Amino acid sequence: MADVTPDDAKQVSKSRIILPVLLSIGISAYLIAYNFKPAALGAIHITPKLITGLVLALLALLVRDAAFVYKVRLSSGEKLSWRRAVTTIIMWEFGAAITPKIGEVAFTLFVLKRSGLTFGRATGVMVLNAFMDSAVFVVVFGILYLFMGSHILFVQADCADLAGDSLVQRLILEVRHLAQNAWVGYAVFCAGAVFFGIALFALPQTAKRFFYGLGKTKFLNRFQHSFNHLGDEIEITAREYKSQTWWFWIRMTTATTINWIARYSIVNALVFAFSAATPNMLEVFARQYVLWIFLVIPTTPGASGWAEISFIALNCEFMPVGLSAAIALVWRIYTYYMYLLVGVIVLPGWLKRTGKNAEAVLN
Repeated sequence: MADVTPDDAKQVSKSRIILPVLLSIGISAYLIAYNFKPAALGAIHITPKLITGLVLALLALLVRDAAFVYKVRLSSGEKLSWRRAVTTIIMWEFGAAITPKIGEVAFTLFVLKRSGLTFGRATGVMVLNAFMDSAVFVVVFGILYLFMGSHILFVQADCADLAGDSLVQRLILEVRHLAQNAWVGYAVFCAGAVFFGIALFALPQTAKRFFYGLGKTKFLNRFQHSFNHLGDEIEITAREYKSQTWWFWIRMTTATTINWIARYSIVNALVFAFSAATPNMLEVFARQYVLWIFLVIPTTPGASGWAEISFIALNCEFMPVGLSAAIALVWRIYTYYMYLLVGVIVLPGWLKRTGKNAEAVLN
């Protein structure tokens, strides 16, 4: 297992945790203060419908994580025990919460290596899961588009909670207008699925030569040994995945599909909980695919601030007037703050179990 290095320590420093949390809370507080209407809160009562919706959201979260644990353990060749797979996913999600998208890859590799996988195996797990995620997203989005047509990309222009002329309100409205161009993001997902598929299943030797070539470039030649090792390991891992049975791919596809359906269903459950009149749930579900295209844009760590704004922009018409910002905060509790809290609790023990020389990184 890899020891913690100074670079690894930077991955989980206190500032990496505190700053995105403060940004997320600050944006949420501003949006709630700006949009909050006491009459709307007065209309919310503790009813069986509200409790059922909140419980369903929690169940969707648990199903999502269970599917994630299963597919990562499966893609590791079952080299991760169930306990280690669970802690790996906790730390994986924790890393996603404290790093911007552009830095998530490095943190994920760090987590997988510390969980006991070789560098090549960790890379293979990450690449395979990226491929499966992209492929399932592309297929399901395409199916939804066939059923709903271009309506999936068009967000209603009017929403009572978006009245005003503040900078944030204008940004939210701009996101709503940009939703009709979400097909560009869909095309990127398609390209990603094709790229990862080719690297793993069609041309692994070409991928190996590509990394060898990177190691020889002027700016990266000091990492030549690492690039060469990565190329070798990817070729070996790709060969192993190509030899897997159909049963393996059926299980991976099923787990990935359940993982993403459950992720998006959290919003359906919250809409059910808080809305007096239940809207078209298929439309609510489909809108989360458009939302995800915005959330993968490299922004702040954990998409703090941007996530809340995008959520309100793309789900406003499903929410009671005056509560869209508050419901966005509830959504972030389920999908963001919960992972931060559990990650902070698990982190110290995880570091001790996965490396003899683990440093006190929270200093």
